[in-house]
Amino acid sequence: MLPMLPVLMQATKTARATMAEWFECYPPGYPWTVASDYCIGDVNKPNDVFSFVIIAPHDTADNICAYIAGAAPKDLKNTKNIPLGLVQYLTCEVPVTFSISFVLKRDEGLLRAHLDVENMLELVPIAIAYLEHRLEQYPAERTVEVHERTVKRLKAFGRELASKNLNAKLARQMHLAAAASATVFNNLNFARQPKVIRWISDRDALIARHDAVVYDLTYVYYMLQAQEYAMGELEAGRPVTTTLADLGFEIPEQTGKHLYDEIIRLPDYLAGTLADLNSETMAMSREKFDVVLNSVFINSKTNWVIQLLSGEGRITARSALLRGWN
Repeated sequence: MLPMLPVLMQATKTARATMAEWFECYPPGYPWTVASDYCIGDVNKPNDVFSFVIIAPHDTADNICAYIAGAAPKDLKNTKNIPLGLVQYLTCEVPVTFSISFVLKRDEGLLRAHLDVENMLELVPIAIAYLEHRLEQYPAERTVEVHERTVKRLKAFGRELASKNLNAKLARQMHLAAAASATVFNNLNFARQPKVIRWISDRDALIARHDAVVYDLTYVYYMLQAQEYAMGELEAGRPVTTTLADLGFEIPEQTGKHLYDEIIRLPDYLAGTLADLNSETMAMSREKFDVVLNSVFINSKTNWVIQLLSGEGRITARSALLRGWN
């Protein structure tokens, strides 16, 4: 359905193997949490970034929030000094977190070149037809009411794609967010076989649009990507898990405090830092970004950067290992 889905799975192959080893102490069947934040469209930054932090079921959400609230009471934008406690949580030697961030240079217009409006419009009826098929083949997977609400959101998205007032940039970002999210969820699924994956996203325009239709896109991409990956593994003679984790989505309120502001602070620090990074010179505009880069990303096996590129008329992706001087 979306050409970048297998590309992203291939680019995260090593990260997936590392994640499976890192989290091997957690048996299958546990509920897991993924928190995400984005730094996109900032004309003062060289990169657009989608960051995801996978949080192991090592404690309750309330206790994790309480820890982060004490260790890092402010988000990256509003702090001058990087809190040690947050860095320690993201780099803990005990397996509690693992992050994957997707980075693309903002001025290259990669999505504009490879995901035009016609392509996005064509994807809407395909997604609806796929969900109709799922409802017919697996009626216990979702109720008719849930299905009808999903189709309503997708159709509304389709009408916007066909209108003259389309925000094409936002629509492309929604597709990339859905593809990146699906990739992270599938990596976690194949690494640890969780029972449920709860996605906690920051409040953002790409999340709010059309009553969070990006979650519907993510679900479709998650299922299709999983099927394609499984078929490839079986054809290669490798066993794959036969079950997929259920996805749960936290819908952030439009105003006021986000229920999980503290947890979202984890990907916030990652996305804000990578957005500021000059990949040619490794230079940062402010010292606090440099602290996160060197303390969290450099020579890290648990905080991965996936760079999206344009090559041979298509989107490509690769793991980018950030190394220090010594």
